[in-house]
Order: sequence, then C-alpha cells, then structure tokens
Amino acid sequence: MSKAQTIISKTLISLSLALVSLALAATFSGCGVLSDLARDNEFHIGSLGQKSFISPVKLRVGVLSFRDEVGLGTPQAGPNMANLVTQRFAEHGRLVLVPSAQVTETAMSLGWTGGELSPALAQQIGQALNLNVVMEGSISQIEQMGGRRGWRRLVRYFTNQQNYVDAVLTLVAYDTATGLVVTARAGEGTHVAGNQPVDYFATDKTPVITQESIELSLDEAIDDLYYRSLDGLAYTPFKAAVIEQNGQTATINFGENVGMKRGLDFVALSEKEVLTSSIAINYVIPGEAKARLVVREVGPDRSSLEILEGSLQVGDYLQSWDD
Repeated sequence: MSKAQTIISKTLISLSLALVSLALAATFSGCGVLSDLARDNEFHIGSLGQKSFISPVKLRVGVLSFRDEVGLGTPQAGPNMANLVTQRFAEHGRLVLVPSAQVTETAMSLGWTGGELSPALAQQIGQALNLNVVMEGSISQIEQMGGRRGWRRLVRYFTNQQNYVDAVLTLVAYDTATGLVVTARAGEGTHVAGNQPVDYFATDKTPVITQESIELSLDEAIDDLYYRSLDGLAYTPFKAAVIEQNGQTATINFGENVGMKRGLDFVALSEKEVLTSSIAINYVIPGEAKARLVVREVGPDRSSLEILEGSLQVGDYLQSWDD
C-alpha cells in the first residue's frame, strides 16, 4: 500500500469512527454511555478509556478519605467513598493502590484535618508511604431532578418525564515529588429513578431519594471520575528519591512491588528555575540532567542503581519515562 493510500485509509477510518460516535451520542445521550463531549472531549467506551502511561513502571497511589459536602448523614461516607475509588483505580494494571485507611491515618498523623491538601503536606505523605501520587476528593452533589433527557427531548409529547438522581464527585491528584497537581477532575453519575407519575391534582409532591438511587448514581460517578483522571496519571513520570548513596551506587525505595526491572534508565534533573505563584506555590522548572543512572539490582521494595555519569546526593529525585 502506498503512503497516499495509507493516509486515505486512515482518514476514512477516522470519518467512520466520527459518524459512529455521533450516532451513539444521539442515541444514548444522558444514559452514561458517552461522556459530555462538549465538556470533556473524552470517550468512555472500553479500551478507548485506557490511557498509555509514559511511566515504564507502575505508579504507587494513595486516596485520602473523601469530604462529605452534601451531608449524607453517616461519618463513614467519606472513608467508604475513598475505599470504592481506591478499588476502581486498583483495577488499572499500571497503578498500585495503598489502602485508603493507611493513607488517611498517615496524613492525620502529619497534621491533615480533612481539608484540601497543601503541596508541602502532599510531599510529606508521599515520603512517608513511598507514594508517587496522593489523591484527595469530595462528594460534591447529590440531587434529584425531573424532566426529559437525551432522546426523550425529541419525542417529548409521547414520553413521560423521568426522575433523575445526579451525583458529582471531585478528585485532585498531587505529584508527591513536587507537591503539584497532576489532575483535578469532576465525575458525574446519573441514575434514572423511574417515570414521574402524572399528577392530575397538582399536589407537586417530590419523590424521596432512595438509598439505592444514591448508590447507583455514585457508582456511575466513580466510573466517570476514573476515566477522566487517567490522563493526568498517564502523563506523570515515575519519580523516586535517593535514600542511600555510596560511591557509584544509589538506592531507591521501589522494586518488584512496582515492576522495576534491571537495565531501566533514570536521570536526576537539575533545577533551572523556580517560579512562585500568587498563592506562594513554587514551581520548579527542570534543567538538564545532572546525573544518569541504570538499575542494576531489584529487590521486593528496593532497587540499586549505578551512577553512570554526573553526581547526586541523598534526597535527590530520580525519574524515568517511556519515550
């Protein structure tokens, strides 16, 4: 096949996918099959939601107890949501999830009181638990609404209005090496609670939100949050601090537990510039590599690297990524 034929073939495939997407959007809008393309421009269908990670090994991730901003009425709402989110992200083959209770307990011992994380605290939690990423989130909305959505709007005179329970979860993920945010997303879930009965006597009674409706809408919101957050995690390089340095050998606190392999290349980047934002957050602009290393020995949770060139010291961060 010539180069021109290949380009034409790829173009036809792209157009076919676009047409299929438009057909699906028209058919299933509001039913949880596709995301809101105008808002997020992401598909949630099967493998299309599986991002390609640039990290050559798995990322260790921890999820803090969620903040309950809607008043679900139980003190376990936040911890339970964090456990469910942890379980969902643990299904991805490139992530290793630490138990949420352990993450929350460690954070509280470091002074976390349940609010938003500071960059410094995110770094401290990461150092204490050997995490690459720490996440904090909230249950932001549980709301019942009535009306017609999706295809029902097109045939509004022939369909009943429906009751919808909408749930919104937010999630912010921090790179523990820098304390900076790698992704901040909202996930939405909608459960159809049934048709609205025709009220001939105009009593205007609002149906009560059931526990089942809340749980089902939250399940969808977790799934939506998972897919929307993958892009930020996928483009997060693997970073590890040097915990020991002896001659030409450096040691890091990651090994077989994240899929480390012998022969993997690492670099230690120099600081080119530090920018401070209006809210006193420092952004480090990396410069050229000050050291290059290669993994020589791998243990269960520790690896030894040979320093091929340059120099470094304990506390320096090494990083590696796939091109």
